[in-house]
Amino acid sequence: MKITKIQINSLEVPLLHPYHLSKEYGIFSTATPIIVSVFTDEGIVGYGECDPWPLFTGDSAASSALILEKHLGTMLIGADPENINEIHRTMDATIRNQHLTKSAIDMAVYDIWGKSRNMPVHQLLGGKRRDKMRCMWSIGGSTPEESAKEVLEAKNLGYDGCMIKIGGPDYKLDAARTCAVREAVGKDYPLIVDANQGWDVDTAIRYWKLIRNCDILFYEQPLQSWDVDGMARVRRAIDIPLSADEGVMTLQDARALVKAEAVDIFSIKVTKNGGIMPAKAICEYADANGIQVFFNSMIEEGITEAASLHIGVTCKNIVNTIGHAFFSPNRLASDICSYHEQIHPEEGCTFVSDEPGLGITIDEEAVNRYTVAKYIVE
Repeated sequence: MKITKIQINSLEVPLLHPYHLSKEYGIFSTATPIIVSVFTDEGIVGYGECDPWPLFTGDSAASSALILEKHLGTMLIGADPENINEIHRTMDATIRNQHLTKSAIDMAVYDIWGKSRNMPVHQLLGGKRRDKMRCMWSIGGSTPEESAKEVLEAKNLGYDGCMIKIGGPDYKLDAARTCAVREAVGKDYPLIVDANQGWDVDTAIRYWKLIRNCDILFYEQPLQSWDVDGMARVRRAIDIPLSADEGVMTLQDARALVKAEAVDIFSIKVTKNGGIMPAKAICEYADANGIQVFFNSMIEEGITEAASLHIGVTCKNIVNTIGHAFFSPNRLASDICSYHEQIHPEEGCTFVSDEPGLGITIDEEAVNRYTVAKYIVE
């Protein structure tokens, strides 16, 4: 089998409601996914997605589309899509880093491989350990009253826990929001907090001291991604698990965090980590070093979510105290594939597909509706 054509659709999909994140990231109102369709000489088409976010990974929609069209796409025409090791070798030999952009190709070739073998991706990864994953919700910044109301709504809908975005300019306000949420939802509802690199060591610890009675399950990425030593200092100062997200992009990042004894949890995002193959490698490295994995998400469409879910059901070292972030299309104006049908908030979980490949059907009308630029490589 050979790759004959690659189509790149750059989309702009509005969020249903603006998403207030840390002072590092500001307010997010539009997602800009890149959808990649990889065509083969046997008529099989594989679909992939990457989710550029300049302040998160340094990738923009424009830069990812350019790299896919002018660099990666031209080098992959004629390649065997089922030789995923060679696909990654070719991509890495063509352009350094660009992990998020490469993830779209990775997902698409896994989709092709599964379809050609009539097997779901989770079977290609060694087989699923579970049929579903518990599913949580996430809220952005707001007033304490608004935060409490939104998390209570998520609880009533059935989501299995909630992530509270913190990391704003006023850590005392974020502490008040956290306490208001805990009071509203009761003592047993799972809660985690994520500062998205918004603070320094001192502020991160000061915030913790104000909310330490709120029964937070874990605390994610309070510091800049590069500050491994600072994360280790925070970890020693708090008495709940600390998670890295922006700080664990690559397997090399994971190694550095383990060596420094800086975190307890790796936040896995398949598009951030470069695709299914490298994300799975990070999960296995975590397991070998006593680190749990939490399946998080960018603000992403259903192709990326499906790819992440196929990895999640194969991992044994997942966080089991709260649901995982397999809900992202519900935050958007539309899902451009059938993945949203797998989300069942009333049951607090997301079911993995056993259909071949990623197990999704693309909504071509939705893709075309949100496409702002399209490129063809052949």
